[in-house]
Amino acid sequence: MKTAIELDETRLKRLMKLTGLKSRKAALDYALREAEHAARIRRFLKSLLPDTEYTDAVATGYDVLAVREKETP
Repeated sequence: MKTAIELDETRLKRLMKLTGLKSRKAALDYALREAEHAARIRRFLKSLLPDTEYTDAVATGYDVLAVREKETP
């Protein structure tokens, strides 16, 4: 299907260079697949626990770096 859209050419070229894809169509197909995959993962992770289940899982004043520094010999 042909569609006329405005694209960020710099970003598209950067994606093509990073992935080694040779055509704009391949780069757009890749980006759409990756976006769909990321959205499916986010939806799955949100379905595991509602926000209220883990909101208070860690104390607000907890500083993992400070704890690690104390444990370092």
